[in-house]
Amino acid sequence: MTPRAELREPSRDELAAAQQVVDLFAAEALLALDRYERSFPAAATDKPRRTADRLAHWWRRLDVDDVRLDPDGTDAEQILAKAVEMSVDPDNEWGVSLEEASAQAVNQASIEGRTLPVSSIADLRQQFEDAYGGRADVPARDDEWLAQSLTRFTRASVLRDVVAEGAHVRVSGPLREAADDLVRQGQQLMDDRMDLARRQEAPVSRREVILRQARMTSAFFTYSLAVNLTGAPLWAELAMKAPAVAAYVKGTTDAWLDHSNTVATRLDPAQAQLRSVRKNLTDGLDTPPPTTRRDTRSLRTPRPTRDR
Repeated sequence: MTPRAELREPSRDELAAAQQVVDLFAAEALLALDRYERSFPAAATDKPRRTADRLAHWWRRLDVDDVRLDPDGTDAEQILAKAVEMSVDPDNEWGVSLEEASAQAVNQASIEGRTLPVSSIADLRQQFEDAYGGRADVPARDDEWLAQSLTRFTRASVLRDVVAEGAHVRVSGPLREAADDLVRQGQQLMDDRMDLARRQEAPVSRREVILRQARMTSAFFTYSLAVNLTGAPLWAELAMKAPAVAAYVKGTTDAWLDHSNTVATRLDPAQAQLRSVRKNLTDGLDTPPPTTRRDTRSLRTPRPTRDR
């Protein structure tokens, strides 16, 4: 990698792409904890304490304290940051609920004049369902999913910092390449999310099913008129029309059933693509970034404040 490439400042699009990946796994960590929280009976009084203990256990065990949580990060990152803060606070005997952490994240952002998180845990749960069509490959055990998500979140955060620091830190070539790869995959994630959003917003036209219905109706009435002109007895007319009536009813039912199936499956290609890009990201982040000691020191050293 040339010095010129190493000193290049990141674009806004590159920063946004890296942030999208961090957001993805911050959200999954919250969803894993949410699933754990919801596994308790409604009347369980120790749920907040046990939820806090679970998050604090993995946060400390995975040594996530060195991660720079972005105060201006996405909704998921802000909520996760607040949930962690409450969980590891030795003076907090009550514990944590994700609903409370979400509310506290909003309050803190408001006090500090930052962008307010607008997504609740229920929103994140629905977004996850919509993105992957209920077919995301996640562990059955909450502990395993939480540990995996926090690990991926940590590693993605390191690579995001490499991207964000740009020319202000010199890191090894392999680490810079890993960060560049994260950006490429993050950009793909953004594109695929936009594609899904367009498909969700675009209504499926009823024009084809209406035209199909009109053709069947016209054919049915033409046939009925021809039967009426035969002068056959009523019972004979009814006997001749019966197959046409059955065919008309079946054709109508099939036409609207096909339309319903089209509506139900219109998101499948976009959801399949999102599952694919998520798998690529998880596969990549399940391997630690190629960080050297020098890289670690560079990323941890506060850079001087620049005049704006």
